[in-house]
Amino acid sequence: MVRTGWRRQKQCWINTLRFITSIDEIGLMSLRPSTAEMKSSLSIIREFLSITPLNIESDLSTLTETTTYVKHEYKSPVNSFKARGALTLVHSLSRSGDVTKVITASTGNHGSAMAYACQKFDLPITVIVPEGADESKVALIRKFDADLQFLGRDLDEAKNQILEWTLPKGHLFIEDGAVPEIVVGTATIGYEIAQQIDENLDVVIVPVGNGSLISGIGTALKEKNPSTRVISVQSEEAPCMTYSFHEKKPVNTDSCNTFAGGIAVRVAIPQAVDLMLDVVDDAILVSENDLKRAMGLFFNNVGVLVEGAGAAALAGALKLKDDLKGKSICLLATGCNVDSFLEQEILRDYV
Repeated sequence: MVRTGWRRQKQCWINTLRFITSIDEIGLMSLRPSTAEMKSSLSIIREFLSITPLNIESDLSTLTETTTYVKHEYKSPVNSFKARGALTLVHSLSRSGDVTKVITASTGNHGSAMAYACQKFDLPITVIVPEGADESKVALIRKFDADLQFLGRDLDEAKNQILEWTLPKGHLFIEDGAVPEIVVGTATIGYEIAQQIDENLDVVIVPVGNGSLISGIGTALKEKNPSTRVISVQSEEAPCMTYSFHEKKPVNTDSCNTFAGGIAVRVAIPQAVDLMLDVVDDAILVSENDLKRAMGLFFNNVGVLVEGAGAAALAGALKLKDDLKGKSICLLATGCNVDSFLEQEILRDYV
């Protein structure tokens, strides 16, 4: 089938890049961000977001037998790290004048972040979410006045259907993980970590969905200390990026049955896989029960109920406990949007 919608979308994106890309601004034709690009992105982000805390969590340090730092990325208006990339991107789009409406697909956090950023820059947005999406994340998208539509059984099916659409001139589909500005925005997390910690970290552990988060963070931290090991974590029920890392090429899966929507991906984005191969040292899988147990442990030891993806780094650290003993590690706590049913289950069975 000829994807006329995608053909027009691709041309619209190319036309937009002509407006928003320059050497001394953010628009980035490469997915690998430079320090200068991260600083430029951070100057935009700081207009809206404060620096997120990075703390040594003593109870988690005892639990993992490491010196455990946690970067609390859920402390933002959208309760996740996603606002960074969204603000960086939408700032560029608003300056171009070439985009009149944004369309994006999301399991929740990317959608709420894009809605938040578009609200800040007065740019209309439609957010497509899969049927059965997390109700707390859907409510947050609505909070930022987005046009909300339900489509597809999961994120990748929703994206594939959108790519069949014929988009009007000025309408732009944004795919999280395939847009350089989003990678640059998320890379500012790694840049902040490097500024906040005097010592060189031994290991940073990051949850992986489409790969933009770990690609950006890995790039930033490897610049400071190439010996810092960057480890990705996915659910056994949504392993496509982990398979892609180990096979050294994009590997798709037929399903992604994880409850952790933030890492529920079954189609690997080739550009994200390429960058992940550049900056990631290892990729591991954890079980669904590991994720829920880590949510309970994070709540018991830190006092915050993070979502499944937000607990994935801790789940990974516990799985690698013997290898990490005595090391300094940093865990990315990426979000805390938890629906009421899951909250009840975690508080009942894992706390």
